[in-house]
Amino acid sequence: MRLLRHPRAGLAVRTALAATLAWQLALWLPGETAATYPYFAPLGAVVGSWSTVRSSVRNSASSLAGIILGALLALTAAEVLGRGFLVVPVVVFLATLLAGWRVLGEQRTWVLTVSLFVLTAAAAHPVRYAAAYCGLTLLGGVVAIAVNALFPRVPLAESEQALQQLSSTLADQLDDLAEGLRRDEPPGVEEWRDRVHSLAPVREALRARRLETEESLLGNVRRRRVLEPVRRQHVRGVSLANLSARVEELSELLVEVQTRSDRAVSLPVDLRWPTAAVLTSLSALLRADAADEQAFRDHRDALRQEVQRLSAAQAAAAYPDAMAQQTAGAVVTTLRRCLGSLGPDTGDDGEAVAPTPWRQPDPELPHRGPGRRRRIRLPSRPRR
Repeated sequence: MRLLRHPRAGLAVRTALAATLAWQLALWLPGETAATYPYFAPLGAVVGSWSTVRSSVRNSASSLAGIILGALLALTAAEVLGRGFLVVPVVVFLATLLAGWRVLGEQRTWVLTVSLFVLTAAAAHPVRYAAAYCGLTLLGGVVAIAVNALFPRVPLAESEQALQQLSSTLADQLDDLAEGLRRDEPPGVEEWRDRVHSLAPVREALRARRLETEESLLGNVRRRRVLEPVRRQHVRGVSLANLSARVEELSELLVEVQTRSDRAVSLPVDLRWPTAAVLTSLSALLRADAADEQAFRDHRDALRQEVQRLSAAQAAAAYPDAMAQQTAGAVVTTLRRCLGSLGPDTGDDGEAVAPTPWRQPDPELPHRGPGRRRRIRLPSRPRR
C-alpha cells in the first residue's frame, strides 16, 4: 500500500496502461508491417508517458522528430553511398551533428539510435522498417497522451512536501541562530558560519515543483477542482520565498555583527535574548501545522508580541556609539520584515514591514521555442 502512494506509482500505472493499449492496437492493425513490428507501438507509449499532458505532447513530438530524422538520414545515406564500410561512419557523424539541434531537447539521442537501427537491422526492408518505426511510435505516443489526458495528475503532494522542507530548513536556521545569541560569549566566525544553512537548493526545489504544478494544469480536465488548493500552495510558497530571503539577510547580518573580530559590532547584551526570543517564536510558527488556522494565528500573535518587545528593548537600549545603534536597528528592521513576509493580514500591523517582492531569475520564463512554459493565472480568492 505504501508503494501505491509513491508519487511515481501513478506514472507507472499510466505508462503500463498506455503500453498495453498501444500493443493491442498495433496487433489489430491490418497489413504485414504492423504485424511484423508491433513492438514499436508500446515503445512509443513508454516514450510519451510523462507526468503531465503538456510534457507528454512535447516529448512525444520531439522523439518522433528525432526518429524521423534518423530514419531519413539512414535511408538517404544508404541510397547515396550504398551499404559499404563508409556509410556507417558517415551516418554516425551526421546523426551526431543533427542530435545537437536544440528543438529535439532531451530526445535528441533518437536520431543516432534510429539511424543505426535502420541502417544495420533492416537491411532487407529498410523502408518498411523505417515506416513501422515512425508510424507505430506515433501511434504509441498518441495513446500515451490520451491516457494522460483521461487520468491527469496534479503534484499537490510533492508541492506540499517541498513547502514543508523549506519551512523546516528555515526553522532549523532560526533555532541555530537563536542558540548562538543566548550564549554568554558569541560564537566565533567559523562557528557562526556553520550555523548558516544553505536555503537556495531548497528554494529551488520548491520553484521546480511550482512550475511542474502549473504545467500539470494545462490540458487537465480536473483543473477547476484543484485550482483552489493550487492557489493556496502558491500563496504560501511566495510567502516562504520572501521569508527565506529575509532570513538569509538576517543570518548574514548576525554573522557580521556577532563575531568577535575587530571590525565587527556585536549586539548589546540587552538585545540578544529578545532577538533570540523572536527567532524562536518564528521557528515555532514555521513548524506549526499550516492546516490549523487557529494554531497559526496563535503563533503569529505570539511572534508579533515578541517583535514588539524587541522593538521596545531596542529603543531603550544604551549604545556605545552610532554604529552599534544602526546595527541593532538593522537587525530589528529585518525581523519586522520577516513578520511582514507571513502574509497580507500583517500589513496593518505597526511592527510588520512589507517585504520587497521576492523574485528569482527564471531562464525558462518566458522564451520562445518548444520548451516555453505558460503560467497559469490563479484566482485571487475562491469563487462563491
